[in-house]
Amino acid sequence: MHQPIRDNLEEYLKGSTRKVPQAFHAHLVACEECASELRLLETQANMLRSLRSDAGVGPSPGFYARVMQRVEEQAPVSIWSIFLQPSFGRRLAIASATLVVLLGTYLITTEPGDPRVALAPTVVSDPVSGPVADPGVVQDSLQQQRRRDAVLVDLASFHE
Repeated sequence: MHQPIRDNLEEYLKGSTRKVPQAFHAHLVACEECASELRLLETQANMLRSLRSDAGVGPSPGFYARVMQRVEEQAPVSIWSIFLQPSFGRRLAIASATLVVLLGTYLITTEPGDPRVALAPTVVSDPVSGPVADPGVVQDSLQQQRRRDAVLVDLASFHE
């Protein structure tokens, strides 16, 4: 194909002959090779135009809604999403309240141990002689020391 035909071929095949220069038509009359090739191209362009749809191509109604529904269905489920379900939240609240009631009942009904064991020795400050230990605590520690000494004497004097 020669240069004048190549330069204006698209305009001619579109059907706008006003934009095609006179040199294009003169070359077609003079050159049989370009004329036969142009006829083939026109036939091919007409076939392609016949395949074109008159109606606009677009998605059917509800297409976007169906796509979004599938995306939401296929989304991975997070472990935290279970907390957003109302039935699970209700069950969790009931279980927590039951646990609080049970622990409170246990703490109220259990008897505390010996209060003297749990208490730390009390030191009383005397302004004249300085800090003095609580007499009850001193008496208990003396009794414990005597018991320890008695056990030691028993162990040391044991004969088979």
